[in-house]
Amino acid sequence: MVAITAPSSIEHIPLVRCPKGANAGPQAVIPCIDLSAPGAAAAVADACRTLGFFKATNHGVPAGLADALESSAMAFFALPHQEKLDMSGPARPLGYGSKSIGSNGDVGWLEYLLLSAGAASSGGAALPAALRAAVEAYTGAVRGVGCRVMELMAEGLGLGASEEGRCVLRRMVVGCEGSDEMLRVNHYPPCLLPPGRDRDECGVTGFGEHTDPQIISVLRSNCTAGLQILLRGDYSSPARWVPVPPDPDSFFVNVGDSLQVLTNGRFRSVKHRVLAPEGEESRLSVIYFGGPAASQRIAPLDHGDAGGGAEPVQGVHLGGTVGETMAGAVAAAPMDGDICASWWDVIIPRAMLCIEAVDGRISGSTSSYGS
Repeated sequence: MVAITAPSSIEHIPLVRCPKGANAGPQAVIPCIDLSAPGAAAAVADACRTLGFFKATNHGVPAGLADALESSAMAFFALPHQEKLDMSGPARPLGYGSKSIGSNGDVGWLEYLLLSAGAASSGGAALPAALRAAVEAYTGAVRGVGCRVMELMAEGLGLGASEEGRCVLRRMVVGCEGSDEMLRVNHYPPCLLPPGRDRDECGVTGFGEHTDPQIISVLRSNCTAGLQILLRGDYSSPARWVPVPPDPDSFFVNVGDSLQVLTNGRFRSVKHRVLAPEGEESRLSVIYFGGPAASQRIAPLDHGDAGGGAEPVQGVHLGGTVGETMAGAVAAAPMDGDICASWWDVIIPRAMLCIEAVDGRISGSTSSYGS
């Protein structure tokens, strides 16, 4: 575990209010799923329907891979600000960034590396050798976890009777030219509040609330807490934020917006955020994102339990490309505070590039952000 003070590159960041109090409820019961168990497919499907989020154990990734990446990433983030920029370039969107999450003015108490994680990618080529090697080894292993999870999701939707059905989600991401595979390394230094600021009433935003646009996100963090998910409300209780206890030995899986569309709302993407660390130790998280190519046309899967009978996803283009789907989601997004900032900052630029790619004005795929 590494304990540091806030580096000079982010020490002057505004302390963005993140209300707590009545809005942050007690710890949620996060579904914990053994990926090797016989009933894993049904358990994954149930978690994706009810929460859009679960913890995965018995995933097969050696602890040493995660430890090596954590150690080399912390060494990188401890470098002077200019050295980090010189090695990786500014985040446009790939590269090193601090404070600013994109170009719309949204800020958080963090610094990060955003890298392409495709099998043929040379992302991170200029990084220190130890970090580059750790990224490559970790990416290969966590991609395997993502593939296993996507196959379980397909089985849970009733698509597992054939090889084609079982692999339908995985093949949109792995081995598909131009697919949207990203690796993001987030570093949240300790954040001390000014005198008079009550931590119980107001935390500091590490990464504002958002959903992820891809099919799935697979997250691993160190022992420092901060991640919260939003439990959807119903007639008997309002929506509320709940903390997710960290578990460095496990992975946490998010349902993304593309998967919500593919399942016609049966699996729901989960809104989440990160609060800056309250103690003396920093938080480090690594997220693998797996999504379709920019030109991939997505619509509800028409087999098994995926296509019909669920509540429709309102405001989303169900028969369009990934870019068009994201643009539709932006149009339907609520226009309030961090939600609006996240959508406009993250999704619209990607959606516009996707649509241009489909129209033939540019070539290649685009990348996306996440937390």
